[in-house]
Parts: sequence; C-alpha cells; structure tokens
Amino acid sequence: MIHMVPATLDLVTHDNARRTSPALHLDAHTVLSYGELSELVGEAEQALRHDGKALVLCAGDRDLPTLLAYLAALRLGHTVAFLTATAENLSAYQPEFVVPAPGGGTGLAELGYHPTAREIAGATVFSRDGSRPAGEIFPGTALLLATSGSTGSPKAVRLSYRGLADNTAAVVRALGVTAAERAPTTLPIRHAFGLSVLNTHLLAGASVALTGHSPLSLAMWDDLIRSGATSFAAVPMTYAAFGPAHLNLLERSRVRTMTHSGARLGEELTVRLADTMRRLNGRFFVMYGQTEATSRIARLDPADLPHRLGSVGTAMPGGTITIQPMPSHARAVPGEGAVHYRGPGVMLGYASGRADLARDAEVDVLDTGDLGYLRDGYLYLTGRSKRIVKVLGVRTSLDDLERMVERPGHPLAVVCGADEVMHLVGAGDRAVHEQQRRDLVELLGVPSRHVVFRQVRSLPRTSGGKIDYRTLAAATEVRGGSLDEAD
Repeated sequence: MIHMVPATLDLVTHDNARRTSPALHLDAHTVLSYGELSELVGEAEQALRHDGKALVLCAGDRDLPTLLAYLAALRLGHTVAFLTATAENLSAYQPEFVVPAPGGGTGLAELGYHPTAREIAGATVFSRDGSRPAGEIFPGTALLLATSGSTGSPKAVRLSYRGLADNTAAVVRALGVTAAERAPTTLPIRHAFGLSVLNTHLLAGASVALTGHSPLSLAMWDDLIRSGATSFAAVPMTYAAFGPAHLNLLERSRVRTMTHSGARLGEELTVRLADTMRRLNGRFFVMYGQTEATSRIARLDPADLPHRLGSVGTAMPGGTITIQPMPSHARAVPGEGAVHYRGPGVMLGYASGRADLARDAEVDVLDTGDLGYLRDGYLYLTGRSKRIVKVLGVRTSLDDLERMVERPGHPLAVVCGADEVMHLVGAGDRAVHEQQRRDLVELLGVPSRHVVFRQVRSLPRTSGGKIDYRTLAAATEVRGGSLDEAD
C-alpha cells in the first residue's frame, strides 16, 4: 500500500499570478482574470473530490471544461490522463473520473460510468462505479500523455509533479516568458508541446487565448490578432505551409516570439523564419523535446542564428545532454552517437494499464532514441537510431539519405522494405522525386532496382506532425495498401 501525501501543482494561484491580471481569453469579448479563473477551478475541484488520489481522464482538448478539469486535478493532487475515452483505455486504466470532449459521453454508462451531480463549465463529469476498486497510484504521478506513435492505444508516458513543475520553470527561464506575454493555443494541449505552452504562460502569470482552430486557418489568425497574442508555437508542418497571406497576417499581429519543436525544420525555412522575426524585432526559437522529457530538452537562442544553423541548441536550464557511443554507419558524422538527457522533466516510465501507475520512477537518464553530436555544447541531431538499416550489408541512416536528397516544397520519406529494397515516397512533383530516386541509387551505390518510387497525395503524419514511418513501412509491404496514392 502507498501511504504518502500526494504532490500538487497550482498554476493559477501563485506569486506571479495577480488576481486582477488577465489569465484566459475565451473570445474577443470574454476575458477571465486569474481571480475569476481560480474560482472556476475551485468549482471544478468540487466535481473531482475523491477520498484518495484519483485518475481523471480528460478526453477533450482546447476547451474550457477540459482546461478547468486539468487545473483542478493538479490542485487536488490527482493524475490527469489526456487519452481518448475508448473502451480499451477505460478498461486498461479504470479512471475514477471521465471528463468527455464537448458533446461526448455517449456510451459511458455501458462501460461502468455514470454522470455525477456536478458539472464543469456545463460539461457532465462521469465517475466510475465505486464497487469496482482500482489500483493505487504513485503519489508523485501528475500526467499520462500519449506519445506521437501511440496515440489511440493505452500506452502512455508517466510524468511526475516534480518533473512537470521543473520543466515548466526551465522553459519559462529559457524563453524569458513574462507576465506581459499572451499565447494562443495553436497546438493541442493533450500533447506535450501544446501543454507546455499553456503551463509556462500560466506559471509566468501571462495570459492564454483559448482557441481550437487550426494554426493555419484565418479563424485562428483572427482570434490571434483580436486577442493581441504575442507568441506563436507550431510544428514544422505548419511553418512549411506558411504562405504570403500568413506572413501578411503575422505583420498585422503583435506576435514577437515564435517557437518550433517536433520534427526537423529545414535550414532554408529556419533562416527565412528567423529573418522574418528579426525584421519584426521579434525572436524565433528552434527547440527540441520529447513527451518522455515532459516537453522541451533543448533550445537554440535566436542570437545563435545563422552561426549555429542546423543545431537545436543547448540543454534546458538544469539539464545535461550527453552522447553515448554506438555502432557507426555509412556517412556517420564524427562524434555521432545516441542522445541521452538527464534533467528536469525526465519521465517516471511508461504505462499500459492501471497496475503500472503504482510504480515509482524507473528512468534516471533518458535515451531519446535520437542520434546526434555535440559541438561546443550545441546539439546537432542526425536521425533516429531505429532508422539505421542494412542495405546490401552496409549500415545506413535513412534520415541521412532524406536530408541529402530533400528539395524544398517536395515532401518525401525514405523507408526500407523487404529484400533490402528502399522506398522513396513523395508528395511533390513526380519528376523531382524521380531525380531524387536516382540520387539515392548513386548515394547507396546499389543497382537501380533496389530503390523504388511511390507517389502519394500527402505523407501520413503522427499527431505531433512528424512523418508516420510506421504506417509507411506497413503500406510499402503491400502495393496499394492504406496509402492515399496520387493518380
């Protein structure tokens, strides 16, 4: 049995949060102060009261009930699971409470959940039948977040209260977030990067513009301009889709800080965005993070561009990045190895069900699964360790190959199929991709039949905006399977 006082975290009532300062912009006319937000969170706490530490599954995203349930659960010392309310997840984790997505909740009764007498901002809260006791939860556990590769399955990352608080404080310090900032929810808060934007601004006493629109939509930019947002966070796929209209809207806005994390951002696009923000007297931060590290691991100071172009920067305050040796591969960079991280936010471990929630910390140093090298303390990423394959007996990095043949405006992915056949999957001009295929043949030094090209309308992406290599690998095994191919 676990008998410890559970940890808590209050992101609404603290020294940086003045009660009269704006905290949450719901629309152009409705703004909640920190005092008003705290009162709403207090009401949400009443709906989530429980005899012990409870698991609260929040199935919504970027809506007021979900936000209030999250903040209330942290103040109560519960564990929040940002997972979908599927029968599989409910069976695996047996949460004490479920806060459905707006308009959701259908079918929960059949799964052993009944509506409670209290609501959160008009949303019904469901509780589990108390006759079926669930397992204990380690007191320090704050969050369960799905990784980009496991969304929709019960596998989740266990994050601690201490890690959440330390990583949030480290990001505030690294980015210089102040109470004067105003951040729109351009990213899902059920994912690590978007949640970090929310957490850091609340911890700094800044304000958040709650909006659920796509970051590329005119509706989002209308909300962003009307609310006076000062920052913009996005993944590379969003920045790559920026057009003249977005740049014109950016110049009309008050945005002076832009941040990027997720997949690799091309050097040409990085320079263009950095130059744009510099012209507007703003800042563009290249960042690197993982859900397993709560959020951000490294950041590149805007002053380091373009001198450190290609780097994701230095470790977050309090963190340490090291490179561990591993078997080399063709075209490996000197000093390249496995990227390990020790510092604020390293996960407790993984979970696949309720029994896993009773476990203490199982990870001290995080093996990120990425490859890279350090130069003067700056981290340069070169690929993923699981993307190292053998082609005709030679160890090769598929990520290296992609970088060497990439062309702006012509998205592509390289995966290895059966019989040592490389598949170049492209969503750009067919002629450009065919030339890239020939370049791959030359780079690999293999017969032409070992590299084949497949045209698609769009590359499959994970929930975090990265290329979904797992789907691509499965689809390339059977011609015509599961990919939206171009004519």
